[in-house]
Amino acid sequence: MNSTRNEALLQALGSHLKKIRESREMSLRKLADKADVDFSQIHRIEKGESNPSFTMLLALAGALEVEPAFLFSFERPDAR
Repeated sequence: MNSTRNEALLQALGSHLKKIRESREMSLRKLADKADVDFSQIHRIEKGESNPSFTMLLALAGALEVEPAFLFSFERPDAR
């Protein structure tokens, strides 16, 4: 991967994050409140439009009550 921004990977991460959030029956706003971030930022991450920082991912994992590594436990798209 030659770029720090891989669109397919960001979409896969976003989709996985949304599945985790929905499995906990948590709204975007509730997750935003728990993670202390703007809900629109989470929405952009879930749509694959934002490249979240490490600290953002840690905040989301804490708010979702999962280990940070669990946020990366999804099938990765081909990185070609």
